[in-house]
Amino acid sequence: MQAAPVSSALPKVQSYDLPLQDLVQVAQGSGLQWINSDASKIAEAQAAIAAEVQPVKVQRERPARVISEEAPLVLVETKRDLGTMPLPFEKSVD
Repeated sequence: MQAAPVSSALPKVQSYDLPLQDLVQVAQGSGLQWINSDASKIAEAQAAIAAEVQPVKVQRERPARVISEEAPLVLVETKRDLGTMPLPFEKSVD
C-alpha cells in the first residue's frame, strides 16, 4: 500500500486585522480595561535588542587526556571483618 503523494503547495494565508475598537468595547462591557502595546515602543525595544553587542563566547579548554598504564588489573579487597573489630557499644566500663 503506497501513500498518496503530498501536495507541497500550501494555501495562501491572508492577513487579518484585529478590530481593536470591538475588543475595547467587549472589555469595557465586562468591566475591564483594554491595554494595547504601543507599536513604536515595541520597534524601539526590538532595535535596542538588535543593537546590543553579543558577548564573546570563550571556548573551554579541554584537560589533557589521561593515558592509563597498560598493566594487569589488581583486585583490592575493601571489606573488613567486623568479627574481630571492637565496636563502641561492646566496650566494657573499667
